[in-house]
Amino acid sequence: MTAHDHMQGTTTGAAGRTARTRSMPADAEVVFDVVTDVEHLSGWLPPGVEVDLYGPGLVRLWSRHALDEPCERQVRIDWEDLKVEWGSDEAPTHAGSLRVLRMAPGRSVVAVDLAGPAGLSTPLLDSWLAHALDALAAAVGVAGGRHPDHGLTATA
Repeated sequence: MTAHDHMQGTTTGAAGRTARTRSMPADAEVVFDVVTDVEHLSGWLPPGVEVDLYGPGLVRLWSRHALDEPCERQVRIDWEDLKVEWGSDEAPTHAGSLRVLRMAPGRSVVAVDLAGPAGLSTPLLDSWLAHALDALAAAVGVAGGRHPDHGLTATA
């Protein structure tokens, strides 16, 4: 893909990749609780994206933007470092990591590195991620001290 293709949003068979950070109006622990609450991900993920807990440490992803079938991805959660990783070297699409950084009381930052589905342009993926992070900021603004039972366990 040339630089011009990238700017024009041309799709290829490879997964687009993007990274973003976003300030959040809540303590890091509150943000991490919202991020790891699989039952309520639809509250901040863009329309057309669904995630279900599929097994211990395993989620199933659906996306109306995906050119492939729904997929399952391993999820690793590091509660101490407030980090979530999904996917693997063997499954490079629908993969990434999200980390919540502590900044100050009532403030944190979310950093995301994301590989989308095969064939999705990087500009579209970046726009999707920007909207998701904006919606996450709105969701954590009303989340308060909610501590969900999300069904995910810590991994080392």
